[in-house]
Amino acid sequence: MSFSAFSQKTESTTLAKIKLTIDDQQVIVNLLDTPASHQLLALLPLTLTFSDYVGAEKIAYLPQRLITQGMASAAHISGDFTYYAPWGNLALFYQGVGTNSQLYTLGHIESGRTVLANLKQDFVATISRVE
Repeated sequence: MSFSAFSQKTESTTLAKIKLTIDDQQVIVNLLDTPASHQLLALLPLTLTFSDYVGAEKIAYLPQRLITQGMASAAHISGDFTYYAPWGNLALFYQGVGTNSQLYTLGHIESGRTVLANLKQDFVATISRVE
């Protein structure tokens, strides 16, 4: 399947806006209307430890797996907020592009991508809904 075929399968309706608070900085994400996004919202607020992965994404493991049944896998691009089903982790891509058949787009970073890129160590973030 081509990159464009993957990217065309992502959802386009915004469900909610969430924020990751890291010390005194914030990353704002527009959460898409997907089954996994609904499940994630039900877990919030949530405090997780994030680590850098391959110099392109920040990942954190959720306390429970999200349901991805019926969701289309997607290509990831810089700025995507995703869920990687095999490991049960969230992944925030701050650079790069690619595809993976078990990666699901939950949303898109609205602001704060440079905050993520500048964090070189593991960090704790609280994820909450923006009211």
